[in-house]
Amino acid sequence: MELVLSVVATLVAVVAVALAWTLRTQVAQLARGHSGAELARLRHDSGAELAQLRHDSGVELEQLRQALIDLRRDLDHAQRELEELKAATQVVPAPPLPRARSTGLSDLREQLRAAHRESEPGTDE
Repeated sequence: MELVLSVVATLVAVVAVALAWTLRTQVAQLARGHSGAELARLRHDSGAELAQLRHDSGVELEQLRQALIDLRRDLDHAQRELEELKAATQVVPAPPLPRARSTGLSDLREQLRAAHRESEPGTDE
């Protein structure tokens, strides 16, 4: 954002210099072929144009400053929201899983058969 502000300020300065140079050239050309009263009027007009340009540049600069302030405020707000989102996404690690049993598949089959045999005598009666 500061880069944009500096570029705009530079452009305003270049325009002001170009306008001043153009006005000076016009005044010099008119001085060669016009009376003193006309020169005084042209100088007054040139001064008024330069004052207007300075005023316009000041207004633009103030608008840019306000825009920069607004952008900084928005950036601060967005950074706060980002920090809140980061904090919300941090998950507490899950507790460790229970340790695996060392019994094999054949032990499980034997337990299943034993449980099945216990339930069978109730059906024979």
